Amino acid sequence: MDIKKLLSIVLITLLLFSPIVISADNNNAGFEGGIHKNEQDYNDTKQYKEVIFLTGQPILLEGTVEIKIDDDELSYEYELSNQNETVVLEREIELERVIDNTSHETQTIETNNIVDYDEEITVGSNIYTLTDYQFHSSSIDDMQPVVNFYAGNWLGTKTYTINETQGKVIVDITGEIYGYNHYWGATQTQKIHKDISYQNYSSASSGELIEWFGYGDTDISFNRTKRMEYFDNLPFQTSFSSGYTLTDQEETIMAYNYNLPTFDALGMPDINRNKGEGQTRFETLPTQKKLFIPKYEDIRGHWAENDIKRISSLKRTDQTQRFFGPDIPTNRIDFAKWIAIAMNLVEEEQEVKRSYVKPDTTPSIFSDVSKDSLDYKYVEAVKEKGIMGGVGDNKFSPNGKLTRAQAITIVVRAIGLEGLAPSLPFETRFNDDERIPVWAKKSVYVADRIGLAKGTPEGYLYSNEYMTKAEAATFLNRFITYLQENLKKDYRENIINYY
Repeated sequence: MDIKKLLSIVLITLLLFSPIVISADNNNAGFEGGIHKNEQDYNDTKQYKEVIFLTGQPILLEGTVEIKIDDDELSYEYELSNQNETVVLEREIELERVIDNTSHETQTIETNNIVDYDEEITVGSNIYTLTDYQFHSSSIDDMQPVVNFYAGNWLGTKTYTINETQGKVIVDITGEIYGYNHYWGATQTQKIHKDISYQNYSSASSGELIEWFGYGDTDISFNRTKRMEYFDNLPFQTSFSSGYTLTDQEETIMAYNYNLPTFDALGMPDINRNKGEGQTRFETLPTQKKLFIPKYEDIRGHWAENDIKRISSLKRTDQTQRFFGPDIPTNRIDFAKWIAIAMNLVEEEQEVKRSYVKPDTTPSIFSDVSKDSLDYKYVEAVKEKGIMGGVGDNKFSPNGKLTRAQAITIVVRAIGLEGLAPSLPFETRFNDDERIPVWAKKSVYVADRIGLAKGTPEGYLYSNEYMTKAEAATFLNRFITYLQENLKKDYRENIINYY
């Protein structure tokens, strides 16, 4: 089975996080299939777009949504209209939040139920009033060391009256949401299906019942991606020839399709169907930040030169270092430092303004890594996240050399995807499979399937050999690219195309 489809199926099965677990880190604007323009403050009034189908025609509405999140309550307030303001929607929804984050170390389960609602849609001379709203959603959020996965689903039935007594419209809603977020990006995909049942005793047709059925499907895709973009320095007489820019941009896309009736001259549905599709989006202007430019004297012309420059440009320390040592083995403290920086696990320290700082008397987490070491904060971060542990006897072995099997295991543990491997015993595709340590077998399998473990052109992994610093830089860059692109594709294209 293709790993992308495997990831989708596993995450769907786990029901990782629902449209309801609208925490501040997720980009849900409700359960109606609309999109909002994401701003800095989540509890804010935002630009919003939504398509409605209950009149028998797709109508794109635009306006604002105000989202408020409390510990036990979630509310939305919408004010929308179409372009010429012949259709106006006003809606208020309030839901209770029931959160269980004590039953599992990494998981949070949330359920939401409708508490109060008020909705009115004016379409020309007709007023659609929401008289009954049945709703329930459930979701789960699974926080792994560097990635937060979530998914969930919801069910709802909305009943509207037309001009109080003229007729009614029933809209049955089913929704699913899947997503993740991490330092290098976030993706959220929603799939919403609406079945519409319409009944209207219209005076325009002498009281004859107008009755029809239809549906609309909406796919929502939110994406935030950080990219490291390479640039050449155009002047010849310059102290540096090139560098990287960190670019951060967001986009939200709403794609919809519908199957609705067509109507004759008297406004009665005929045998034909109105089928179509549409799309709209919000985009934010990208933000850019120039990154450090390493000036190592021993990497020019090296096969990993670009990877070394890319990963080194993220560093916030050692910018005056002259030599990288691309062909020497990577030690454990270097790898801990690089992965902590690459995943932004340690915030930049602010200058202390006070004249006196109370000394920290807590013991070091490892006896062989001093709290006075400049790298201590990185070791502490990977230890607290469960990415790297000690080697026994309360030691970290900072200068211990790192094997390929160890590096692969660390990265797969950081993503939290060890569970995608089959139960032992099994064989990987590598020709030296029998030399892969048992403790690393599952991680190697997963890393191979998602494109992180490449091996040699001849099909060997050499899992027990030390990973050079050049290989480590290349491996971590491959990891960043996976988080930026491959994971996003699985949560967007593969989920949308799965159905």
